[in-house]
Amino acid sequence: MDNTEYKIKSSKTSLRNNILMSFFLILALAGITINIIFQNAIQKILSREGFDTVIIEHVSKYFTIIGSGVTIAGILITLLIALFMTKNITGPLNKLTNGMLELAQGKWNTRIKVKSNDEVGQLAEGFNFMAEHIEESLKKLKTAKEFTDNIVASVPSIMIVLSNRLNILSTNMAIVKLQEQFPSISVQQFISPIEDEIKRNLETGETSKKEFVIVPEGSDINLIFSFVISRIGNGDSKYDNEEKARVLLTITDITERTKMKEMVLQSKQDWENTFNAIPDMITIHDKDFNIIQANKAAQTILNLPLLSPGKINKCYKFYHGTESAPASCPSCECMTTAKYATFEVFEPYLEKYIEIRSIPRLNSNNELIGLIHVVRDITQRKQIEEEHNQLLKVITRAKIEWEVTFDSVNEFVILIDKELNIKRCNTSFAHYTGLPSNKIVNKKCSEYFSPCDPGEFQHFQDLIKANTCILSL
Repeated sequence: MDNTEYKIKSSKTSLRNNILMSFFLILALAGITINIIFQNAIQKILSREGFDTVIIEHVSKYFTIIGSGVTIAGILITLLIALFMTKNITGPLNKLTNGMLELAQGKWNTRIKVKSNDEVGQLAEGFNFMAEHIEESLKKLKTAKEFTDNIVASVPSIMIVLSNRLNILSTNMAIVKLQEQFPSISVQQFISPIEDEIKRNLETGETSKKEFVIVPEGSDINLIFSFVISRIGNGDSKYDNEEKARVLLTITDITERTKMKEMVLQSKQDWENTFNAIPDMITIHDKDFNIIQANKAAQTILNLPLLSPGKINKCYKFYHGTESAPASCPSCECMTTAKYATFEVFEPYLEKYIEIRSIPRLNSNNELIGLIHVVRDITQRKQIEEEHNQLLKVITRAKIEWEVTFDSVNEFVILIDKELNIKRCNTSFAHYTGLPSNKIVNKKCSEYFSPCDPGEFQHFQDLIKANTCILSL
């Protein structure tokens, strides 16, 4: 606030003097006029009554003296009364004048104490109301300014105010913090690269944006800044004779944001590449059974059209070839239960055995918003499983036939290991020993046979060492 002292020029006359002079002139003229009128009237009356001329002149002389004294006395009394009255008028006016001077000097708590119920009192009351309103408004402006200054100081962006002559008028604390980190950076480095844009803004008033890179001296770091050039005020700076604030530069360090953006884009690209490289079909559905995204495998196998937001691409049309969701579709149940589901099914429309993993999609409020389908073609696995089952049946049948043959022959058939322990025998040998088959298992075969020719026995042992043999007697 400008508190420059203001002085009112001293007047050559005052209101009080003017009032007193007016009273004096009026009374003097009135007294002279009345004396002249009365003197003429008395002279005419005395002449009409026949008085001598000398007497008339003598009476007229005494009347003039007495009238002049009365007039002077009346004037003096009236001036004293006027002096008192003008003091009551000019006193409050002087207080008002002094109050206005103090108000002009920035003393916003100035108030005038005038005890009067007339117009002067109303004027003093209005002055006090005005002063109080101004003081309150200034307090609000000061609070708003402090609030704005705090906001500007805490803003992470650099703010530079330029004049119409491109001189720097003010900056915020953000530039100081940047210079603490990079002392070689100057404010002029932010202005020079965009000087043409600033001049264009001064001419047209159009807000413009720009980005450029600053490399601090002695550093290999590239700092990326975003500039917003905006006009301050509506005046035509081209014709300004005095320097005024005209341009605001808002400069934001977007280095980290740019790096994050690049990382996000790279992550997105990596995710899409991975998503499309997966051989299994992956489709993402909304809660209305529309496919909103799919990988390359799904697009190829399901022959999907171009997917776009808001477009109707019902999943059952491409998975089942139907116009409505099948009644027994486990995925549809997942829409209701919001639980993971995995199932295998042969899909005639695709002519494939498929394994479907249905994964619910939930929002931040844990509300179901759709499904993710991970679908694997298991046709080949099913064929291998079928072949395995057929082979198992053949082996099982052959095992049964072998066991029947093993137990039905009349000769003794014994299975022994390398330690000459009996592992299995047929029914004929069990009858020979008089024991059930399970009682013979793991017993030495020498317990049931006497030694034979040593040469044959040695040959028999050599065969056993080479492999388990079947002894048939």
